[in-house]
Amino acid sequence: MKARSGPQVRDPAASVVDVTDEPGLPAPLDPLDPLDAVAVGAVTIVPDTNRPVAAVVRGDEFRRWLTWPTAPLPVVAVERTDIWAIPSGVWVVYEAENLEQSSRTAVFLSPEQPPRSVELGDRRPIGVDAEGLWVGDPRDASFWTSGTGGTDEDDDMSRIDPETLEWAEVAPFWPDRDAWTEPDDEDEDRAGTDDGDGDDDDQTMVGTASQWTVRFGHPLGGDDDQDDDADGDGPVSTPLPTPPTEIVRVTPADERTTVQVDHLVDAVSIEDGRMTLRFHPAGPRQVEVPFGERGPWRSWDTVYDAREVVIDVAAGIPSVVVTEDHASEPAADEDAGADLEELEAVWSAEDAALQARRAPWIGRLDLTGVSGASWQTPEPDPETVERSVAAVREQLAGLSEPSIMWSADTDTVTRVRSDYRSVQVGVERSWPDTEVVVSFEHTAVPFLRLRRRHRIFDDAGYPIDRQYVTVHLEEDIATGHIASRRAAVDGVLDI
Repeated sequence: MKARSGPQVRDPAASVVDVTDEPGLPAPLDPLDPLDAVAVGAVTIVPDTNRPVAAVVRGDEFRRWLTWPTAPLPVVAVERTDIWAIPSGVWVVYEAENLEQSSRTAVFLSPEQPPRSVELGDRRPIGVDAEGLWVGDPRDASFWTSGTGGTDEDDDMSRIDPETLEWAEVAPFWPDRDAWTEPDDEDEDRAGTDDGDGDDDDQTMVGTASQWTVRFGHPLGGDDDQDDDADGDGPVSTPLPTPPTEIVRVTPADERTTVQVDHLVDAVSIEDGRMTLRFHPAGPRQVEVPFGERGPWRSWDTVYDAREVVIDVAAGIPSVVVTEDHASEPAADEDAGADLEELEAVWSAEDAALQARRAPWIGRLDLTGVSGASWQTPEPDPETVERSVAAVREQLAGLSEPSIMWSADTDTVTRVRSDYRSVQVGVERSWPDTEVVVSFEHTAVPFLRLRRRHRIFDDAGYPIDRQYVTVHLEEDIATGHIASRRAAVDGVLDI
Protein backbone atom coordinates (compact mmCIF):
# COMPACT_ATOMS: atom_id res chain seq x y z
CA MET A 1 0.00 0.00 0.00
CA LYS A 2 1.34 3.43 -0.91
CA ALA A 3 0.64 6.77 0.68
CA ARG A 4 -2.22 8.64 -0.95
CA SER A 5 -3.30 12.25 -1.13
CA GLY A 6 -4.26 14.15 1.98
CA PRO A 7 -7.25 12.72 3.88
CA GLN A 8 -10.49 14.52 4.44
CA VAL A 9 -10.70 17.04 7.26
CA ARG A 10 -14.19 17.53 8.59
CA ASP A 11 -15.58 21.02 8.93
CA PRO A 12 -15.51 21.74 12.67
CA ALA A 13 -18.81 23.56 12.36
CA ALA A 14 -20.40 20.22 11.47
CA SER A 15 -18.96 18.32 14.42
CA VAL A 16 -20.90 17.82 17.61
CA VAL A 17 -18.20 18.18 20.23
CA ASP A 18 -18.37 19.62 23.69
CA VAL A 19 -15.23 19.95 25.76
CA THR A 20 -16.78 21.54 28.82
CA ASP A 21 -17.50 19.89 32.15
CA GLU A 22 -21.05 21.22 32.35
CA PRO A 23 -23.14 18.63 34.24
CA GLY A 24 -26.06 16.95 32.56
CA LEU A 25 -24.53 16.75 29.09
CA PRO A 26 -24.84 13.32 27.45
CA ALA A 27 -21.70 11.21 27.24
CA PRO A 28 -20.13 10.92 23.78
CA LEU A 29 -21.52 8.01 21.77
CA ASP A 30 -18.13 7.31 20.22
CA PRO A 31 -15.48 8.96 22.41
CA LEU A 32 -11.95 9.59 21.25
CA ASP A 33 -9.45 7.54 23.29
CA PRO A 34 -6.49 9.91 23.70
CA LEU A 35 -3.07 8.44 22.99
CA ASP A 36 -1.49 11.60 24.38
CA ALA A 37 -2.03 15.36 24.36
CA VAL A 38 0.83 17.37 22.88
CA ALA A 39 1.14 21.15 22.94
CA VAL A 40 2.12 22.65 19.58
CA GLY A 41 2.35 26.40 19.93
CA ALA A 42 -0.94 27.76 21.23
CA VAL A 43 -2.93 24.59 20.47
CA THR A 44 -2.94 20.99 21.64
CA ILE A 45 -3.10 17.95 19.36
CA VAL A 46 -4.93 14.93 20.81
CA PRO A 47 -4.59 11.79 18.63
CA ASP A 48 -6.72 8.70 19.17
CA THR A 49 -4.99 5.58 20.46
CA ASN A 50 -6.09 3.25 17.65
CA ARG A 51 -7.95 5.22 15.01
CA PRO A 52 -6.62 7.60 12.34
CA VAL A 53 -8.00 10.76 13.90
CA ALA A 54 -6.82 13.58 16.14
CA ALA A 55 -8.48 16.64 17.62
CA VAL A 56 -6.91 20.08 17.51
CA VAL A 57 -8.02 22.11 20.53
CA ARG A 58 -7.13 25.46 22.03
CA GLY A 59 -7.81 25.61 25.72
CA ASP A 60 -11.29 24.08 25.96
CA GLU A 61 -12.22 25.18 22.46
CA PHE A 62 -12.36 22.54 19.73
CA ARG A 63 -10.79 23.72 16.46
CA ARG A 64 -10.75 20.90 13.90
CA TRP A 65 -10.33 17.21 13.19
CA LEU A 66 -7.30 15.70 11.51
CA THR A 67 -7.81 12.29 9.87
CA TRP A 68 -5.57 9.93 7.89
CA PRO A 69 -7.66 6.84 7.01
CA THR A 70 -5.56 5.81 4.00
CA ALA A 71 -2.11 6.05 5.60
CA PRO A 72 -0.06 2.92 4.77
CA LEU A 73 -0.02 0.96 8.02
CA PRO A 74 2.58 -1.77 8.65
CA VAL A 75 1.89 -5.13 7.03
CA VAL A 76 0.77 -6.75 10.30
CA ALA A 77 -1.28 -5.47 13.23
CA VAL A 78 0.16 -2.45 15.00
CA GLU A 79 1.55 -3.39 18.42
CA ARG A 80 2.88 -0.01 19.49
CA THR A 81 2.20 3.64 18.75
CA ASP A 82 4.68 6.33 19.78
CA ILE A 83 4.60 10.11 19.81
CA TRP A 84 7.53 12.29 18.74
CA ALA A 85 6.90 16.04 19.11
CA ILE A 86 8.65 18.88 17.29
CA PRO A 87 7.88 22.64 17.37
CA SER A 88 5.69 22.53 14.26
CA GLY A 89 3.70 19.38 14.97
CA VAL A 90 3.58 15.77 16.10
CA TRP A 91 4.89 12.54 14.58
CA VAL A 92 2.69 9.51 15.29
CA VAL A 93 4.71 6.34 14.63
CA TYR A 94 2.91 3.01 14.17
CA GLU A 95 5.07 -0.05 14.77
CA ALA A 96 4.54 -3.74 14.11
CA GLU A 97 7.35 -6.10 15.04
CA ASN A 98 7.90 -9.81 15.60
CA LEU A 99 10.83 -12.22 15.46
CA GLU A 100 10.79 -12.33 11.67
CA GLN A 101 10.15 -8.76 10.57
CA SER A 102 9.41 -5.22 11.63
CA SER A 103 7.54 -2.44 9.86
CA ARG A 104 6.76 1.17 10.72
CA THR A 105 4.71 4.05 9.36
CA ALA A 106 4.89 7.66 10.54
CA VAL A 107 2.14 10.28 10.23
CA PHE A 108 2.93 13.96 10.74
CA LEU A 109 0.18 16.07 12.30
CA SER A 110 0.25 19.84 11.96
CA PRO A 111 -2.37 22.19 13.44
CA GLU A 112 -2.98 23.91 10.10
CA GLN A 113 -2.11 21.30 7.44
CA PRO A 114 -3.60 17.95 6.39
CA PRO A 115 -1.78 14.94 7.88
CA ARG A 116 1.06 13.47 5.82
CA SER A 117 2.31 9.89 6.06
CA VAL A 118 5.67 8.31 5.28
CA GLU A 119 6.68 4.67 5.21
CA LEU A 120 9.73 3.83 7.31
CA GLY A 121 10.09 0.14 6.46
CA ASP A 122 12.04 -1.57 9.23
CA ARG A 123 13.91 1.61 10.24
CA ARG A 124 13.62 2.59 13.91
CA PRO A 125 12.97 6.18 15.10
CA ILE A 126 16.00 7.46 17.01
CA GLY A 127 15.33 11.20 17.30
CA VAL A 128 13.70 14.32 15.91
CA ASP A 129 14.74 17.82 14.97
CA ALA A 130 12.87 20.84 13.65
CA GLU A 131 12.95 19.45 10.11
CA GLY A 132 11.92 15.84 10.55
CA LEU A 133 12.15 12.40 12.11
CA TRP A 134 15.48 10.55 12.33
CA VAL A 135 15.48 6.78 11.81
CA GLY A 136 18.26 4.22 12.05
CA ASP A 137 19.15 0.55 12.07
CA PRO A 138 16.44 -1.42 13.91
CA ARG A 139 18.89 -3.81 15.55
CA ASP A 140 20.04 -3.48 19.14
CA ALA A 141 23.77 -3.34 19.82
CA SER A 142 23.48 -6.82 21.37
CA PHE A 143 23.18 -8.15 17.82
CA TRP A 144 26.96 -7.71 17.58
CA THR A 145 28.09 -10.31 20.08
CA SER A 146 29.79 -13.64 19.67
CA GLY A 147 28.22 -16.56 21.48
CA THR A 148 30.51 -18.60 23.71
CA GLY A 149 27.97 -20.91 25.30
CA GLY A 150 24.96 -22.96 24.37
CA THR A 151 23.51 -26.42 24.63
CA ASP A 152 25.45 -29.58 23.92
CA GLU A 153 24.20 -31.76 21.11
CA ASP A 154 23.47 -34.51 23.62
CA ASP A 155 21.22 -32.08 25.54
CA ASP A 156 19.06 -31.20 22.51
CA MET A 157 15.70 -32.85 23.15
CA SER A 158 14.45 -31.82 19.72
CA ARG A 159 16.41 -34.79 18.35
CA ILE A 160 14.33 -37.25 20.38
CA ASP A 161 11.39 -39.11 18.86
CA PRO A 162 8.60 -39.08 21.48
CA GLU A 163 7.18 -42.32 20.11
CA THR A 164 10.28 -44.18 21.33
CA LEU A 165 9.93 -43.04 24.95
CA GLU A 166 8.26 -44.65 27.92
CA TRP A 167 5.26 -42.88 29.43
CA ALA A 168 5.88 -41.13 32.74
CA GLU A 169 3.67 -42.01 35.67
CA VAL A 170 1.21 -39.20 36.33
CA ALA A 171 -1.84 -38.62 38.49
CA PRO A 172 -5.33 -39.03 37.03
CA PHE A 173 -6.33 -36.23 34.64
CA TRP A 174 -9.08 -35.14 37.04
CA PRO A 175 -9.67 -36.17 40.67
CA ASP A 176 -12.44 -38.49 41.72
CA ARG A 177 -15.62 -36.46 41.46
CA ASP A 178 -17.15 -37.87 44.61
CA ALA A 179 -14.07 -36.89 46.66
CA TRP A 180 -13.49 -33.51 45.00
CA THR A 181 -14.53 -30.25 46.67
CA GLU A 182 -15.24 -27.22 44.50
CA PRO A 183 -12.94 -24.32 45.48
CA ASP A 184 -14.47 -21.07 46.66
CA ASP A 185 -13.52 -17.67 45.24
CA GLU A 186 -10.88 -17.05 47.93
CA ASP A 187 -9.17 -20.35 47.10
CA GLU A 188 -9.07 -19.39 43.43
CA ASP A 189 -7.60 -15.97 44.25
CA ARG A 190 -4.85 -17.53 46.35
CA ALA A 191 -4.03 -19.99 43.60
CA GLY A 192 -3.58 -17.16 41.13
CA THR A 193 -1.28 -15.07 43.35
CA ASP A 194 0.91 -17.74 44.97
CA ASP A 195 4.28 -17.33 43.32
CA GLY A 196 6.08 -19.76 45.59
CA ASP A 197 9.79 -19.40 46.27
CA GLY A 198 10.80 -19.68 42.63
CA ASP A 199 12.84 -22.85 43.22
CA ASP A 200 12.40 -26.11 41.34
CA ASP A 201 13.26 -28.77 43.88
CA ASP A 202 13.16 -31.68 41.45
CA GLN A 203 15.20 -29.97 38.69
CA THR A 204 12.82 -31.13 36.00
CA MET A 205 12.68 -29.79 32.45
CA VAL A 206 9.59 -30.22 30.31
CA GLY A 207 9.03 -29.34 26.68
CA THR A 208 7.45 -30.60 23.51
CA ALA A 209 9.71 -32.32 21.04
CA SER A 210 9.89 -29.19 18.89
CA GLN A 211 10.87 -26.82 21.70
CA TRP A 212 14.46 -25.73 22.27
CA THR A 213 15.93 -26.31 25.71
CA VAL A 214 18.42 -24.54 27.93
CA ARG A 215 21.14 -25.86 30.15
CA PHE A 216 21.21 -24.83 33.79
CA GLY A 217 24.57 -24.03 35.44
CA HIS A 218 25.41 -25.61 38.80
CA PRO A 219 25.90 -23.58 41.97
CA LEU A 220 29.52 -22.88 42.79
CA GLY A 221 30.98 -25.61 44.95
CA GLY A 222 28.61 -28.25 43.61
CA ASP A 223 29.76 -31.68 42.54
CA ASP A 224 29.72 -30.75 38.87
CA ASP A 225 31.24 -27.28 39.25
CA GLN A 226 34.70 -28.16 37.99
CA ASP A 227 33.40 -29.97 34.93
CA ASP A 228 30.93 -27.28 33.93
CA ASP A 229 32.82 -24.14 34.95
CA ALA A 230 34.59 -23.68 31.62
CA ASP A 231 31.64 -23.89 29.28
CA GLY A 232 28.52 -23.84 31.44
CA ASP A 233 29.08 -20.98 33.86
CA GLY A 234 31.07 -18.47 31.80
CA PRO A 235 29.78 -15.41 29.95
CA VAL A 236 27.53 -16.40 27.08
CA SER A 237 28.81 -13.75 24.67
CA THR A 238 31.66 -11.38 23.87
CA PRO A 239 31.34 -7.98 22.14
CA LEU A 240 32.05 -7.49 18.45
CA PRO A 241 32.60 -4.19 16.59
CA THR A 242 29.43 -2.72 15.12
CA PRO A 243 29.56 -2.10 11.36
CA PRO A 244 28.84 1.09 9.40
CA THR A 245 25.13 1.95 9.45
CA GLU A 246 22.90 4.62 7.95
CA ILE A 247 20.80 7.20 9.74
CA VAL A 248 18.13 9.03 7.76
CA ARG A 249 16.16 12.22 8.40
CA VAL A 250 12.64 11.97 6.96
CA THR A 251 10.60 15.14 6.51
CA PRO A 252 6.78 15.32 6.39
CA ALA A 253 7.11 15.67 2.60
CA ASP A 254 9.11 12.39 2.58
CA GLU A 255 12.35 14.15 1.68
CA ARG A 256 15.25 12.09 3.00
CA THR A 257 18.75 13.02 4.12
CA THR A 258 21.07 10.05 4.60
CA VAL A 259 24.20 10.02 6.77
CA GLN A 260 26.63 7.10 6.72
CA VAL A 261 28.19 6.50 10.15
CA ASP A 262 31.01 4.07 10.88
CA HIS A 263 29.17 2.44 13.81
CA LEU A 264 25.65 1.72 15.05
CA VAL A 265 23.77 4.89 16.07
CA ASP A 266 20.74 4.68 18.37
CA ALA A 267 20.05 8.35 19.16
CA VAL A 268 20.26 11.66 17.27
CA SER A 269 19.60 15.24 18.35
CA ILE A 270 20.33 18.61 16.73
CA GLU A 271 20.45 21.89 18.61
CA ASP A 272 22.09 25.23 17.80
CA GLY A 273 23.86 23.86 14.75
CA ARG A 274 25.36 20.90 16.60
CA MET A 275 24.36 17.29 15.98
CA THR A 276 24.87 14.79 18.80
CA LEU A 277 25.10 11.11 17.90
CA ARG A 278 24.97 8.33 20.45
CA PHE A 279 26.77 5.33 18.99
CA HIS A 280 28.05 1.90 19.97
CA PRO A 281 31.61 1.06 18.89
CA ALA A 282 30.90 -2.57 19.82
CA GLY A 283 28.22 -4.79 21.21
CA PRO A 284 27.61 -5.02 24.97
CA ARG A 285 30.01 -6.77 27.32
CA GLN A 286 29.19 -8.96 30.27
CA VAL A 287 30.32 -8.05 33.77
CA GLU A 288 30.26 -10.65 36.52
CA VAL A 289 28.02 -9.87 39.47
CA PRO A 290 29.71 -10.39 42.87
CA PHE A 291 29.10 -13.92 44.09
CA GLY A 292 26.20 -14.17 46.50
CA GLU A 293 24.48 -10.99 45.39
CA ARG A 294 21.88 -12.94 43.43
CA GLY A 295 22.31 -16.40 44.90
CA PRO A 296 24.86 -19.21 45.16
CA TRP A 297 25.78 -19.15 41.48
CA ARG A 298 27.61 -17.03 38.98
CA SER A 299 25.70 -14.40 37.03
CA TRP A 300 26.49 -11.53 34.69
CA ASP A 301 25.11 -8.10 33.87
CA THR A 302 24.99 -6.91 30.27
CA VAL A 303 26.71 -3.53 29.99
CA TYR A 304 26.39 -1.24 26.96
CA ASP A 305 29.35 1.07 26.33
CA ALA A 306 27.62 3.76 24.28
CA ARG A 307 29.49 6.95 23.44
CA GLU A 308 28.50 10.41 22.20
CA VAL A 309 30.08 12.53 19.51
CA VAL A 310 29.13 16.12 18.59
CA ILE A 311 29.30 17.25 14.95
CA ASP A 312 29.12 20.85 13.71
CA VAL A 313 26.24 20.99 11.21
CA ALA A 314 25.84 24.76 10.95
CA ALA A 315 26.88 24.55 7.29
CA GLY A 316 24.70 21.49 6.60
CA ILE A 317 24.28 17.81 7.42
CA PRO A 318 27.35 15.77 6.35
CA SER A 319 26.84 12.68 4.21
CA VAL A 320 29.47 10.71 6.14
CA VAL A 321 30.51 10.73 9.80
CA VAL A 322 33.56 8.80 11.01
CA THR A 323 33.24 8.81 14.78
CA GLU A 324 36.85 7.75 15.22
CA ASP A 325 37.91 11.07 13.65
CA HIS A 326 36.15 13.06 16.37
CA ALA A 327 36.52 13.33 20.11
CA SER A 328 33.84 11.32 21.91
CA GLU A 329 32.88 10.66 25.49
CA PRO A 330 30.87 7.99 27.30
CA ALA A 331 27.13 8.51 26.93
CA ALA A 332 25.28 9.18 30.14
CA ASP A 333 23.21 6.21 31.28
CA GLU A 334 20.42 7.42 33.54
CA ASP A 335 19.61 3.85 34.55
CA ALA A 336 23.19 2.89 35.47
CA GLY A 337 23.41 1.73 39.06
CA ALA A 338 19.66 1.97 39.61
CA ASP A 339 17.92 -0.94 41.27
CA LEU A 340 14.56 -2.29 40.19
CA GLU A 341 12.61 -0.18 42.67
CA GLU A 342 14.25 3.01 41.41
CA LEU A 343 13.56 2.10 37.79
CA GLU A 344 9.95 1.28 38.59
CA ALA A 345 9.60 4.66 40.31
CA VAL A 346 10.86 6.41 37.17
CA TRP A 347 8.52 4.42 34.93
CA SER A 348 5.62 5.11 37.29
CA ALA A 349 6.32 8.85 37.21
CA GLU A 350 6.46 8.84 33.41
CA ASP A 351 3.17 6.97 33.21
CA ALA A 352 1.57 9.33 35.72
CA ALA A 353 2.61 12.31 33.60
CA LEU A 354 1.11 10.67 30.51
CA GLN A 355 -2.17 9.94 32.28
CA ALA A 356 -2.31 13.54 33.51
CA ARG A 357 -2.01 14.78 29.92
CA ARG A 358 -4.68 12.35 28.72
CA ALA A 359 -7.16 12.89 31.55
CA PRO A 360 -8.74 16.19 30.39
CA TRP A 361 -9.76 14.62 27.08
CA ILE A 362 -11.00 11.18 28.12
CA GLY A 363 -14.69 10.86 27.25
CA ARG A 364 -14.99 14.47 26.05
CA LEU A 365 -14.43 14.36 22.28
CA ASP A 366 -17.15 12.65 20.25
CA LEU A 367 -16.16 10.95 16.99
CA THR A 368 -19.74 10.23 15.96
CA GLY A 369 -20.14 11.16 12.31
CA VAL A 370 -16.52 12.24 11.82
CA SER A 371 -15.54 11.39 8.25
CA GLY A 372 -12.27 9.47 7.91
CA ALA A 373 -12.02 8.41 11.56
CA SER A 374 -11.75 4.70 10.63
CA TRP A 375 -9.02 2.90 8.73
CA GLN A 376 -9.82 2.22 5.08
CA THR A 377 -8.15 -1.13 4.49
CA PRO A 378 -8.87 -3.20 1.36
CA GLU A 379 -10.17 -6.67 2.19
CA PRO A 380 -7.47 -9.32 1.62
CA ASP A 381 -8.07 -12.29 -0.65
CA PRO A 382 -9.38 -15.53 0.92
CA GLU A 383 -5.97 -17.22 0.68
CA THR A 384 -4.34 -14.47 2.73
CA VAL A 385 -7.05 -14.68 5.38
CA GLU A 386 -6.69 -18.46 5.55
CA ARG A 387 -2.92 -18.25 6.07
CA SER A 388 -3.40 -16.00 9.09
CA VAL A 389 -6.12 -18.26 10.48
CA ALA A 390 -4.09 -21.43 9.91
CA ALA A 391 -1.06 -20.01 11.75
CA VAL A 392 -3.13 -19.78 14.94
CA ARG A 393 -5.29 -22.86 14.40
CA GLU A 394 -2.28 -25.16 13.96
CA GLN A 395 -0.71 -24.01 17.23
CA LEU A 396 -3.88 -24.66 19.20
CA ALA A 397 -4.60 -27.98 17.54
CA GLY A 398 -1.39 -29.37 19.08
CA LEU A 399 -2.30 -28.62 22.69
CA SER A 400 -3.14 -32.24 23.47
CA GLU A 401 0.20 -33.59 22.18
CA PRO A 402 2.43 -35.20 24.84
CA SER A 403 5.52 -33.44 26.19
CA ILE A 404 9.06 -34.66 26.81
CA MET A 405 10.41 -34.55 30.37
CA TRP A 406 13.96 -34.89 31.64
CA SER A 407 14.54 -35.43 35.36
CA ALA A 408 17.85 -34.79 37.13
CA ASP A 409 16.97 -37.42 39.75
CA THR A 410 17.02 -40.30 37.28
CA ASP A 411 18.77 -38.66 34.29
CA THR A 412 16.09 -40.12 32.04
CA VAL A 413 13.77 -38.71 29.40
CA THR A 414 10.14 -39.80 29.35
CA ARG A 415 6.94 -38.95 27.54
CA VAL A 416 4.35 -37.04 29.58
CA ARG A 417 0.63 -36.80 29.01
CA SER A 418 -0.57 -33.32 28.06
CA ASP A 419 -2.49 -31.19 30.54
CA TYR A 420 -5.04 -30.65 27.74
CA ARG A 421 -7.49 -33.11 26.26
CA SER A 422 -10.57 -33.13 24.05
CA VAL A 423 -9.25 -30.11 22.15
CA GLN A 424 -11.56 -28.59 19.54
CA VAL A 425 -10.58 -25.68 17.29
CA GLY A 426 -13.02 -23.75 15.09
CA VAL A 427 -13.27 -20.51 13.13
CA GLU A 428 -16.05 -17.96 13.54
CA ARG A 429 -17.04 -14.64 11.93
CA SER A 430 -15.66 -13.00 8.82
CA TRP A 431 -12.80 -10.56 8.18
CA PRO A 432 -11.83 -8.37 9.94
CA ASP A 433 -13.67 -9.86 12.94
CA THR A 434 -12.44 -13.42 12.28
CA GLU A 435 -11.87 -15.47 15.44
CA VAL A 436 -10.23 -18.82 16.08
CA VAL A 437 -12.07 -20.45 18.97
CA VAL A 438 -10.45 -23.23 21.00
CA SER A 439 -12.16 -25.29 23.68
CA PHE A 440 -10.68 -28.06 25.82
CA GLU A 441 -10.50 -29.74 29.18
CA HIS A 442 -7.50 -29.01 31.44
CA THR A 443 -6.10 -30.77 34.48
CA ALA A 444 -6.06 -27.51 36.48
CA VAL A 445 -9.81 -26.90 36.11
CA PRO A 446 -11.68 -30.12 36.88
CA PHE A 447 -15.11 -30.88 35.44
CA LEU A 448 -15.36 -27.82 33.21
CA ARG A 449 -14.68 -27.17 29.57
CA LEU A 450 -12.59 -24.05 28.91
CA ARG A 451 -12.99 -21.85 25.86
CA ARG A 452 -10.94 -18.97 24.50
CA ARG A 453 -11.45 -16.76 21.46
CA HIS A 454 -8.49 -15.36 19.56
CA ARG A 455 -9.13 -12.47 17.22
CA ILE A 456 -6.96 -12.83 14.10
CA PHE A 457 -7.08 -9.28 12.72
CA ASP A 458 -7.08 -5.87 14.38
CA ASP A 459 -9.69 -3.17 13.78
CA ALA A 460 -7.79 -1.99 10.71
CA GLY A 461 -7.89 -5.50 9.22
CA TYR A 462 -4.22 -6.42 9.66
CA PRO A 463 -3.13 -9.79 11.13
CA ILE A 464 -2.28 -9.82 14.84
CA ASP A 465 0.99 -11.47 15.89
CA ARG A 466 -0.03 -14.69 17.64
CA GLN A 467 3.31 -16.54 17.75
CA TYR A 468 3.00 -17.29 21.46
CA VAL A 469 -0.70 -17.99 21.70
CA THR A 470 -0.22 -21.33 23.51
CA VAL A 471 2.38 -19.86 25.89
CA HIS A 472 0.03 -17.07 26.93
CA LEU A 473 -2.82 -19.54 27.33
CA GLU A 474 -0.82 -21.83 29.60
CA GLU A 475 0.48 -18.90 31.67
CA ASP A 476 -3.05 -17.65 32.31
CA ILE A 477 -4.25 -21.07 33.41
CA ALA A 478 -1.18 -21.84 35.52
CA THR A 479 -1.34 -18.51 37.35
CA GLY A 480 -5.11 -18.58 37.79
CA HIS A 481 -5.62 -15.45 35.69
CA ILE A 482 -8.88 -16.74 34.26
CA ALA A 483 -12.52 -16.18 35.08
CA SER A 484 -14.00 -17.77 38.19
CA ARG A 485 -15.47 -21.21 37.55
CA ARG A 486 -18.77 -19.80 38.83
CA ALA A 487 -18.96 -17.83 35.57
CA ALA A 488 -19.31 -21.05 33.57
CA VAL A 489 -22.45 -21.49 31.49
CA ASP A 490 -23.67 -25.02 30.78
CA GLY A 491 -20.30 -26.41 31.81
CA VAL A 492 -18.25 -24.06 29.60
CA LEU A 493 -16.02 -21.36 31.06
CA ASP A 494 -14.92 -18.56 28.74
CA ILE A 495 -11.41 -17.49 29.59
